[in-house]
Amino acid sequence: MMIGENTRIAEELMSDYPPEIEVEHQKNGVVVATLNRPEVLNALNGAMRLGIRQLITEVNADPSVRVLVLTGAGSAFCSGADLRAKDSRPWPRGPADPEFSWCVDLLQMPKPTIAVVNGVAAGGGLGIALLCDFRFCSQSSRLLPIWAKRAIHPDDLITWTLPKLAGYSRALKWLYAGTDIPLTDAEHAGLIEPVVNDDDLMPTAMAFANTLAAGPTVQYALTKQAVLKSLNREPWDSAALESWGQNTVRQTSDFKEGINAFREKRTAQFTGE
Repeated sequence: MMIGENTRIAEELMSDYPPEIEVEHQKNGVVVATLNRPEVLNALNGAMRLGIRQLITEVNADPSVRVLVLTGAGSAFCSGADLRAKDSRPWPRGPADPEFSWCVDLLQMPKPTIAVVNGVAAGGGLGIALLCDFRFCSQSSRLLPIWAKRAIHPDDLITWTLPKLAGYSRALKWLYAGTDIPLTDAEHAGLIEPVVNDDDLMPTAMAFANTLAAGPTVQYALTKQAVLKSLNREPWDSAALESWGQNTVRQTSDFKEGINAFREKRTAQFTGE
């Protein structure tokens, strides 16, 4: 099978979700999830929140999923909470969980995650995008930390992700202002990938997703875990994490395949096992 194929194979995944989120499972293990309320710029209502929570849970548990791509229908990624929605159910959580505990599950998902920001990502929409490993933007993308304009406290874990990605003072500047983050500043800060033309946005992101899907996904999961944990730990702790991860990876089929491919001077064919 060619890595670039985009054929659907999992109709059961798609039919289990509310209409506010469409899920496509491709043959190479890339799952494309589209927030689907284009008439309100994909603003979050209760059904969409439940659908996103379901998506995170299922992608985490499904060994056939190798990469998750999030995007929005129409001309927006997600404009944040729909303050006019009749269905205003909050994010689902356990009895002792904080409201935004789901954010940690998306942030720590042991698979590569990509946000394709096709238009505005405002408030909670920006928060969701920053929980992903990578953000692809075009000239039409907007990164809008709108909370201060509504006197709403920042949420969706952006008080953790934004300073980690862009730095303390820059994060406060953008959160205080509540206005668009200039794409050039976001790119220079490493917040987003290099900006592309509108027509190239999804093809560029999907080409990257397909490349990741062909990689050693167990190794990716261990690498993400080590990097996230190292953000708040001492160097000695990182050394221990790397040692544990190295020993774990050595037990995988992909590790053996990678070594054999090097010795045989060929391209490795990883299976994610």
